[in-house]
Amino acid sequence: MGQGHQKADHGGNFYMTPRRVVSSVAWRHTSFRARSILDAFQLAFNGRNNGEIAFAIHDIGKAIGNSNHGPNAKAVAELIEKGFLECTSDANRAQSKARTYRITFISTGEPRKNVPATHDYETWRPATRRTFGGVRTTSKNPLPGVETTSTVKVSGVETTSTSTESRRFGGVSLDVGTTPPLYNHPTPAEQGDKTSLQPLKISFQTRAADLRADLETLRAWVVEAVERRGYGGARMLAQDAGISEVALSRFRSGKNLPDQYRIALQEACARAIPFNKLAT
Repeated sequence: MGQGHQKADHGGNFYMTPRRVVSSVAWRHTSFRARSILDAFQLAFNGRNNGEIAFAIHDIGKAIGNSNHGPNAKAVAELIEKGFLECTSDANRAQSKARTYRITFISTGEPRKNVPATHDYETWRPATRRTFGGVRTTSKNPLPGVETTSTVKVSGVETTSTSTESRRFGGVSLDVGTTPPLYNHPTPAEQGDKTSLQPLKISFQTRAADLRADLETLRAWVVEAVERRGYGGARMLAQDAGISEVALSRFRSGKNLPDQYRIALQEACARAIPFNKLAT
């Protein structure tokens, strides 16, 4: 609130949304439904339960006066993805336990063991679209001043690819018919011997290490796969990948993902939505 003499006639206690939050980039890109749900989370915060705010999807619908659970669940996922909320524990239907959440611009912990607010939403930036080979991909850190175009036409073995950049790189033309083979070890020919070269042998370990998507591409893939599945999509994707929903939620909100989860999560995303159908 301002520093002047005009004060709100609250008639009791109240909650405030900091100016730091409403002036952020993430807030300006947040839907009105998600903002209403964030207000409901702040109302559920009692001064001691941040990190343990239990909110079932039905209770969220009652709090905002709209029981359209599908869009409400997407709005909660949006708040997590933009960094306003963090899911701290998963639901347990057998024990009638709802998910618990943490509001990132409010501190957590006990007295004398207080943990400052993390303000995760301040690192969020809107994704930009780039085109590679006719398939749109997502990047959060595009190179300034660079234009990249690629056109692939498959007819027999005819392939054309062009790339133009403004950083003194010339165009590149690739021809499938003249593509050299890959080699994974020194050969006698490199030592003066004219015997034939041995082509690279692809193993499962090579596929796992070399063919996995980078983290930002995988994050955009996860977000798209969860949105396509609708309500409960995050839980289903986590179960399909064999990872915890908390780890998946943290990854969607911008946190890191342990290496042992990356291949399993990428394969689960591929089963949910093929990579060449992303953002179409």
